[in-house]
Amino acid sequence: MQFLRCVHAEFLLVSPRLLRTRLGLALLALGVTLVWLRTHGLDPLTVVLQAGALGAVVGSAGVVGHESDRAALPTALTHPTTPLAVAAGRWLAIVLPAVALAIACAIWGAGPTGSAAAGIMAAAAVGGFALVVVLPLGNGAALSLFLFMAVAGTVAPERLVDLARPGALRLAAASALELGPALWHYRDIATGDVGAVLHATAWTGLGILVTRWLISRSR
Repeated sequence: MQFLRCVHAEFLLVSPRLLRTRLGLALLALGVTLVWLRTHGLDPLTVVLQAGALGAVVGSAGVVGHESDRAALPTALTHPTTPLAVAAGRWLAIVLPAVALAIACAIWGAGPTGSAAAGIMAAAAVGGFALVVVLPLGNGAALSLFLFMAVAGTVAPERLVDLARPGALRLAAASALELGPALWHYRDIATGDVGAVLHATAWTGLGILVTRWLISRSR
């Protein structure tokens, strides 16, 4: 119970950024853009997945992407809390707005049954991964991850490998799509694929645990 109180306290510290910084406006702009793309023929399930994943990346930039966020971690650890609680609270602050955006897109776009669940799991997995990447590397890494997810995240790795002379860069991208939290894989969550759910859950847990280790080093 004490751990949950610490997680909740950490979440409350960072959640006001939705209204007091550009994070809320960035998420709103993302939602409007995805709605516009939906009206111009983008697949409704893709819209929901992109809302969850890209919303999580935007959230990571707003919650842990600034230098001041990293500088404040040693101070946070002087409070009666633990690195794991800080990591879980930051992850929660990143993921919950992205989850809300994914659910809103699922309701508005009338996606297939299970699309909301796919968007939620995509937000959780990409949020955990983004937390690990953006916390030590900053907003430059968040921008790179955002572009990668937006452009290549929904592409199956086989399509890259099958290209003539794929090259080292395309092979690296295909490997990242195969192993990492890629949206092409999470499409199957909408149809109840257990393997896709486990994949997303594993990336969620791994992201929080690695972030705990990164935070503990900031002591």
